[in-house]
Amino acid sequence: MKKTNLKGKRVTNEAFTKKHNPSKTLYKKKFTALAKKTNLKSKQVTNETFTKKRDPSKVLYNKKFTAPLKKKRQNKYDPKEESRLERIVFGDPSDVISNLEDEENVITSDTKKTKKNIPIKDINKDSKEAAWVDEEDVRCSVEDAAKAQNRKIAEDAPENLYKDYLSNKYKRVVGTPKWAEPKKVDQDLDDLDIEILKHSCHLEKAKEKNLPKNIIDIKPMTAINRQTHTEGPVVSSVEFHPSSTVALVAGTSGVLSIFQIDGIENNKLHTMQFKKFPISAAKFLRDGTEVLVGSQYYPHCHSYNLISGKTYRIQLPHGVTNMQKYEISPDGKLLALCGRLGEIFLLTASSKELVGTLKMNAKCRALSFMPDSKTLVTHGDSNEMYIWDVNSRVCIHRAVDDGCLSCTSIAMSPNGQFLATGSKEGVVNLYDTKTVLQNQNPAPLKIVLNFVTSITSLKFNPYSEILGMASDKKYNAFRMLHLPSFTVFSNFPSFQTTISLPEAIDFSPGSGYLAISNRSYNAMLFRLKHYGNY
Repeated sequence: MKKTNLKGKRVTNEAFTKKHNPSKTLYKKKFTALAKKTNLKSKQVTNETFTKKRDPSKVLYNKKFTAPLKKKRQNKYDPKEESRLERIVFGDPSDVISNLEDEENVITSDTKKTKKNIPIKDINKDSKEAAWVDEEDVRCSVEDAAKAQNRKIAEDAPENLYKDYLSNKYKRVVGTPKWAEPKKVDQDLDDLDIEILKHSCHLEKAKEKNLPKNIIDIKPMTAINRQTHTEGPVVSSVEFHPSSTVALVAGTSGVLSIFQIDGIENNKLHTMQFKKFPISAAKFLRDGTEVLVGSQYYPHCHSYNLISGKTYRIQLPHGVTNMQKYEISPDGKLLALCGRLGEIFLLTASSKELVGTLKMNAKCRALSFMPDSKTLVTHGDSNEMYIWDVNSRVCIHRAVDDGCLSCTSIAMSPNGQFLATGSKEGVVNLYDTKTVLQNQNPAPLKIVLNFVTSITSLKFNPYSEILGMASDKKYNAFRMLHLPSFTVFSNFPSFQTTISLPEAIDFSPGSGYLAISNRSYNAMLFRLKHYGNY
C-alpha cells in the first residue's frame, strides 16, 4: 500500500515506518550490535560446553565416582601374632607349674616381714568358715598397703594385716552389724526356751479375757485424717500397718496419706497425689514395706515403697482391665483380682505378673483367702460359693449360700473358723468353714437381718471375736457382731454417733482401735477399751 504526503509525493512502507516509528529501527540496530558482540549467529554452543559453564558440580561428581572404588585391605589371620599377644596378656601356660612351686616360698617370705607369724586359717570349732577367702589378703600387711596407697597410717596400729585394720576401723565408726554378732545360747536352756529365742522378733500377742456380749466399751477418738481431709469425698480405703502404729487413708481424689496413730493428734507422716487416678483400693504389701494402689478406671496400678520413698507405675497384665477389688494372700505372695466376666486373676505380689486365671459361671464380686493361703473362696452374681485350690487352679467344691441371690462382700476370720457373706438384699450369713468345705448346702450359724440395703463391707478383728458389718447405701448402717454368742452389740452406733455412709472397715493389729471411713471426707477412729493400747 502506498501513502501520499501533504505535497503529493508517494512514500514507500519502509520510509513511512522509519519516519513515523523510529523506535523500531533503533531496536533493530541495537539487536544486531549485540548479536555481533556475542557472536550468536556465527558460533554454535555445544551441550558439553553449556553444561560445563552452567553446572560444574555434575562434572566433578562424575569424575569422582565413575572410577571404580578401591577395596580396603583386609587383615589376614596370623596365628603367630595371636599367640604372641596371648602370651603378653595371659602369660605363658608353661609357667603356671613353676609359679605354683614358688608360691609357698613367697608366702613364707612375706609373712616373715610382718611382726608375727600369722596363720592362714585359724582352726576354731565354734566359728564357721567363710564362704570365700582371698589368699592375697593374708599377704597384704598394713605397711604394704600404706606404701601402695602413698599415705600414712598411725604407727601404734595394733593390727598386722590390712584387712583386720579395715574391719576394726569400720566397727569403731559404724559399729558391729547385727548379722555379724555371734548368737550365743546357754546350754542350760531347754528346747522350749530355744524355740522362743528363735522367734523373738515376732512377739506373741498377750492373751485377753473373753469379750463380754451385748454391750461393748467403745470411745470415739480424733479422726485419722483430721489434718488433711483431702483424700476425697469418698474415702475408699483405710488400713492399719501390720507391725507398727501407722495407718493409711486413700480416696477418690487420688490422694494417699499415711498417719501416726496415737488417738489424740494422729500426725501426718506423708502424703502423695496420683493425678487423674481415683483410688478404689489401697493395701499394705510385703510386711508393710509397700503400698499397692488400684483404681476401677485404669488398667494400671501404683506401688509406693515406704523404705525408699519412691513410687512406681505398674502396667497390669493383658486382659486385666482394672483393679477395683483385690485381696492379698496371708503369706503375702499372691494377689487375687475380680474380672469383668467371672474371671479371677492370680498375680504375684512381687512382680505383679499373671500366674493363673480362674473362671466362674457368674460375675465375681467378692473373694477371700483362707489363712493357709492355699485355698481361695469367691462369690458373685449367683447363689453359689466357689472354693479353689490355688496351687492346681481347680475348683474343688461349690456350696450354696442360703437365701442369697447376689453376693457383694465376703470375709474369712483370721483363725479360719468362720466365713461371712453379705448379700445384695442386706442379709449377712455366718458359716462354720468346715461345713462350707464339706457340704453342698451348709446351714449358717447365724443370719443377721439388721440391714435393709446391700452389704458392702465385712471385716473380722484379729482375735476373731468381732465381725464388723457396713452398708454404704444408708446413714449409720454399721453393726458389730459378737462371735462367741452371735449377738449384735446394742450400744453402737448410738444416737449421738454420726458415721454417715460407712465405706471401709479395719481393726488395728491388737484390736485396740477401730477405723471406719465414710463418704463425707472422714476416716473415723474409735477406741475399743477391752483390748490393749494398739
